[in-house]
Amino acid sequence: MAIIDVLKYDGPNNALVWKWRPKVDGKRDEELRLGTQLVVNQSQQALFIKGGQLLDIFEAGTHTLSTQNLPILSSLIGLAFGGQSPFKAEVYFINKAVAMDTKFGLIPFNMMEPNFRVPIPITSRGSFAVKVADAKTFLNQIIGTVPDFEADKLTQFFRGIITENVKTAITRISKEQNLNPLELEAIVSEVSGAVKGIISEALAKYGLHLEFFNIEAIPVVDEDPRVKKIVDDFHRLMSQDMEERMRLKRRAENLEVYKIERTFDTTEKAAENIGGGIGGEGGILGTVVGLGMAMPIANTMGNLMNNATQNIQQNQNNNTVVNKDEVLKLLKELGDLKTAGILTEEEFTEKKKELLSKL
Repeated sequence: MAIIDVLKYDGPNNALVWKWRPKVDGKRDEELRLGTQLVVNQSQQALFIKGGQLLDIFEAGTHTLSTQNLPILSSLIGLAFGGQSPFKAEVYFINKAVAMDTKFGLIPFNMMEPNFRVPIPITSRGSFAVKVADAKTFLNQIIGTVPDFEADKLTQFFRGIITENVKTAITRISKEQNLNPLELEAIVSEVSGAVKGIISEALAKYGLHLEFFNIEAIPVVDEDPRVKKIVDDFHRLMSQDMEERMRLKRRAENLEVYKIERTFDTTEKAAENIGGGIGGEGGILGTVVGLGMAMPIANTMGNLMNNATQNIQQNQNNNTVVNKDEVLKLLKELGDLKTAGILTEEEFTEKKKELLSKL
């Protein structure tokens, strides 16, 4: 009979539970005894079970098994051999660190494609991370008599809950947003958010805390050639639609520039016709009236003429000699009025003479 003096577990982080139990190999029967050193690493708990009953729980640290810290177990095994009694018990090491990146995937299910009226197989994949929040509940609800339990086994236990809720969320959200089955990648984050709370509540009943839940993709299963053709046709139509949208966007962005350019073109045509016969087909009156520009042009020209006249009149009233720059500026304004047909040659000559006399 072999006596275990130090009991500990240094296993991989993905092992949520490791069970030490007495071994019988035909030669020796391993047992514990009072005085054995129990080493519990950080983020671990050690649970002692005898006769199917959970007796004691040890937190991180080094513990010497004795009647003080194993009171229930001591009462069951007695105190023979001077307090160094050998005994058999089951010991579970529970890993309470976060078990990262546990993968899951859905069995494909069909969604109707509204344009082609063909069922499209959809699947989904993702990952989640959990940690043991209540070791006693976890042991009682899931572990039972299983000797070892790794994180990836969680997918097997909770496949039904995950599949049902992810499928329901995909169907509901796609319907609310009127999405084609080929457009479901757009709602990956929304599906994750909708399902996380439900999965978290389900895991809590088994003593587990859900650290994160993530839907990585909602792809189409296009192994069938008919489905692949529909997917290709859809992407082609979407590409054409995107090109048309971009064309309309560019046109909208350039609309103001286009309007300004058209205004410039119209103004140039109107300027070319200034001075033509009023009753003629190419006359200024027909052009500006037809374009609704008669009043703006008249107002502009009127203001220009009034400003020039007022400046001249003010200089005349003050009977002062203006400087050369002011005279040249006024002469240029008068020249613009003559060119536009507002002043006749005689009027221009008369006003020019008045300005020159001020020098």
